Amino acid sequence: MHENRKFPRFPVTELVICSRYGRQMSMRTQNISLGGLKVEANFNLGVGESLDLAIITNDIRIRCKGIILAIEEFNHKVRARLRFARISHVDFKKLSDYLDTLSHGGRIPLQKSLIVGLFILMIFIAYLFIRTYFFK
Repeated sequence: MHENRKFPRFPVTELVICSRYGRQMSMRTQNISLGGLKVEANFNLGVGESLDLAIITNDIRIRCKGIILAIEEFNHKVRARLRFARISHVDFKKLSDYLDTLSHGGRIPLQKSLIVGLFILMIFIAYLFIRTYFFK
């Protein structure tokens, strides 16, 4: 089967806040890409509906507008596929950086923790060296 998607999807669960009828309602992502996302909601949504969204990832808020392309009913929940209709350059960069981190399997935080671990190990070795040679 041939894949027609422009962007790879990442199966992640993140909080999404949408504004509807003057109220803020929450949903959860099932997957996300640079082109759109799939969400699960506890309320009805309609194909073609336009939503103002805020995707919350690691304390970062990505604001965009999405258009609902398809709806699935699943165990009293609604799953909807949305395409991004409008997203600012700043928010697109935030989303791109977030997905880049996901595509590398979270290696960026792992690299940081490895560097911190090596730094602590060097301090411990220096402590042992000083203690051994100067405090006999």
